[in-house]
Amino acid sequence: MSNRKVAVFGSAFNPPHMGHADAVNQVLEHFDEVILVPSFAHAFGKSMAPFRLRVEMAAALVKHCGWGVRVKVSDIEESIAARKLSSEPVYTFDVLEALENHNPDTHYTFIVGPDNAVNETWKKFFNAEEIDRRWGRWAAKEREPIRSTYIRKALKDGADIPQKICPATVLDTYKNYLLENEKT
Repeated sequence: MSNRKVAVFGSAFNPPHMGHADAVNQVLEHFDEVILVPSFAHAFGKSMAPFRLRVEMAAALVKHCGWGVRVKVSDIEESIAARKLSSEPVYTFDVLEALENHNPDTHYTFIVGPDNAVNETWKKFFNAEEIDRRWGRWAAKEREPIRSTYIRKALKDGADIPQKICPATVLDTYKNYLLENEKT
């Protein structure tokens, strides 16, 4: 059995920001690797930018932060969604089970932010008790209170967004998408 400990950080990443980066930095102190998993079909019905854009922005965050091979972005939810009915969400349980089936010798742990760590919210997750039993969860502290909603609104309003909130590479990727879709 491998002693490799891998943290799975699922989020909308709509867009990813330095609050996400702070959570990853906390996680890297305790795990060998972190996998960022953008939501494909959100279980709580969250409205999101296109999946491929969010994967690209997450990769831009990884590059900006210089985490190297210890942090990866996975599009696993897209392949899971392809096997489900079109209206079905992709659950955290599905992701962890697929990762474990692919690498059974790796110990996976699900990373939650403080919002999802609250028991009232956590128990809404599909098979929450089974996730805790099989993989466990690790709660990152919110040391950088940043919201993707704020970033999207600021972009819409044409406001400047400081690098300490969201890296320029992520913002540029998002702005290019918005500009391209403005034209159509």
